[in-house]
Order: sequence, then structure tokens, then C-alpha cells
Amino acid sequence: MEIERRQFLGLAAGVLVLGPLRLAAASRAGRWVSCRAEAGGRYYFTVLSGDGSVLRNVRLPARGHGVAVRPGTRQCVVSARRPGTFLWVIDVERGEVVHRSESPEDRHYYGHGAFDPAGRLLYVTENDFEAGRGVIGVYDAADGYRRLGELSSHGVGPHELKFLSDGRTLVVANGGIRTHPDLGRSKLNLQDMAPNLAYVDSVDGSLLDAYHPPAALHQLSIRHLAISSEDTVCVAMQWEGPANVHPPLVAIHRGEERLRLLSAPGSLQSAMRNYCGSVCGDSSGEWFAVSAPHGNLITFWSTARGDCLGRSTVVGGCGIAAGIMQGQFTVSSGQGDLFTYQVTDESTVRLEKKSASLMRWDNHMASLTASTRGSPPQRPLRLPGSAPTAPNASAESAGRSFRAPVWPEPGTSGVAPTAPVRTASG
Repeated sequence: MEIERRQFLGLAAGVLVLGPLRLAAASRAGRWVSCRAEAGGRYYFTVLSGDGSVLRNVRLPARGHGVAVRPGTRQCVVSARRPGTFLWVIDVERGEVVHRSESPEDRHYYGHGAFDPAGRLLYVTENDFEAGRGVIGVYDAADGYRRLGELSSHGVGPHELKFLSDGRTLVVANGGIRTHPDLGRSKLNLQDMAPNLAYVDSVDGSLLDAYHPPAALHQLSIRHLAISSEDTVCVAMQWEGPANVHPPLVAIHRGEERLRLLSAPGSLQSAMRNYCGSVCGDSSGEWFAVSAPHGNLITFWSTARGDCLGRSTVVGGCGIAAGIMQGQFTVSSGQGDLFTYQVTDESTVRLEKKSASLMRWDNHMASLTASTRGSPPQRPLRLPGSAPTAPNASAESAGRSFRAPVWPEPGTSGVAPTAPVRTASG
């Protein structure tokens, strides 16, 4: 793993540095979930042990994409890859499908979902394809994943979404690309696409703030997100402009600052091939990793400073999950391999491939056991027909009172945008 050693003289101070044996032991303690494909067009959701053994396999009706882990339960939700329409809830201990949902007829899924901290509501990125706008479907996990309604994503082509630590604010990666299922995966508006990073109130759907790349980089599609323990948003992007242009593909954002675009050093920027597939922060929030599968690269970055620390070569490497230890990541490849990396001392462990079949891992992984920050405060919830609950103190101290959720009916836009739109800094 080609990590710049000078970068770590300060970073590794006070951090436990693992050798390969310790890293291997820490790796075996983890469990991960991911989607995968086998020869013949067979698709699966898979639960893995820390040594790469397959614990559970669930056959999917089509290619899956992202996996949302429901807090405090044994459930994971698999969302179909765009323009798919299935949303399956899987018990990871039994390896059984416990619920199957289909998107409304005039919607399809974009591949990602996020649970609120209580594990009650699931928010899923969806396409209102006739209107050409992004929406966030809201599903009640406590009521058979009934679809309560939707919120506006305040953009086009929403992809990944995550909660901030307040448990109420959703960060949405609006990729800016319009598509229609009748045209497969064709991109319909590359000349006038307008991606943004939107902060959305998950209770009333209002736009709190939005951040755009500079106008000259309006074809820089914001796709994937990771959020640190300090609410730094780490962003992975894909360039839809001329192939001979190599703009920054990584960004970080904090609070009300401008979106900060980050370039990799030297030839590494062009080696990323204008495409990042996923982003993941480590368990401490000190570092994050970004995959560039078209360039067969995994890059590593400092969350605080935004420095690119180095890279590792993984053929078709895309899925990344946080390990149990600080600075530890597990990476999946397009050749069915799994690797664990320790950023602080450059240790690498290739996990034994436990399946003899020809297979490839899909774009994303999720950890079932990685250390996380303390649970964010649970926001009060009022569903139709239920009594309101009292707002919690942390929310009041943040200066925003809680209100009962307002779910617009499908086909409506919800609350109109009210926040300023801001551009990025280089």
C-alpha cells in the first residue's frame, strides 16, 4: 500500500499501530454485508465473517446496490440499483427475507437508504422520473415498511444520503443527472446538470442549505457520502464532462463553510479515471477512504486536513467498510477478493477467498460490527394517528424546534426550498 510515510509522522502519534498479525486478528472480529454477482446473471445479498467466510446468502431478484443497517435489530435493507424497483428487508442472522417492497409505479429507487437513529423510519432516494426531480421516500419500519409519503431531495438524481449526528438533518448527494427508466441508464441532461449537496430537515422536508460545485464544474456529479464523528461530510464524485479534463473528485464540507474540493497529488488525480465509486470513514473519524474502481485504486485521506495520504491498488476495488480499529478499512474487489488495510502502518491482509464460484462484489459494503460514535439523539416522532411526543433538549438547544412530520402526497414537491445555494472553493 503506497502511503506517504511523512504524512503519518504526526498522524500516528498517540494512535495504536498494528502489525500484520494484530491487523489479521482485528479483521476476524468484524462482520460485513454486501451485494454481489455471479456468472449467469445471479445476484445475491451476502453476510461475511471477519475472515471472509460467507455466513448467509440471499438470492436477489436483480442487481442490488446499497445496504442500510437498521439500528438495534438484525435487519438490513437492500435497495435495487438504478432504475430498479425492489426494496428487500433481510434478517441477517437467519438469512431470510422478512419483507418485500416495490417502488410506486411512477418512481424507481436510486440504490441507497438511511435509517433514523431510532431505527423507526427509513429514508430512500427515489426518482420522480416523469417530473425529472428527486424525492426521498419515507417508510415506517415498525409498520411493515409502509410508505408514509415522500420529501423533496431538492435536486435531481439523489443517490446516497446520511444523517448528521443531530439525528434529524439528512445530507443528500443530488447527482444532478436526469434519467428515465424507459431509456435504461441513459443520462439525459449532461449539458445542464446541476448537482448539489443538500441539507434537508427530515421532519418537515425543508431545505436547510445547499452547496454546488463551481459553475465550470457543473458536470461534477455528487454521488456518495461519509460523515465523521464531528459531522464533517466526506464526498465522492464522478466527472461527466470531457474525458481529457481531470477535476477534483473528492470534497469535504463542514457547517456553513463552502464545499472544499480536494485534488489528489500529481498523476494520481488522472489515474482515478474521473470516477469515484464509494467513500467510507474509519471508526475514529480521523481518516476516510475513497474508491476509484475504473482506475483500480483506493485512496486514503485525512478528514481534518483534507490531505491525500496515499493509495492502494485493488483491481475493480469499490466497496469499503470501516473496521473495528482506528484507521482500519475492509475493501472488496471486482474479482471477488477482500482486503483489510491499516492506514497508520500500511499493513495489508488479503482475506482468504471462501467461494470457488466466479463472482464479483458490488459497489458498496457495510459493517455490522465496526465501532461507531454514540447514538445521536432520537428525534420525536409523530406518525398519522399517533400522539405527539415532547421535543428533546438537545434539539431545542440547537435552535430548531421539532414539529410533527409532514408527508407530502406522491407527486407533490413538499416544502419549497428556502435556504441559500452556495458554491465550492478549490
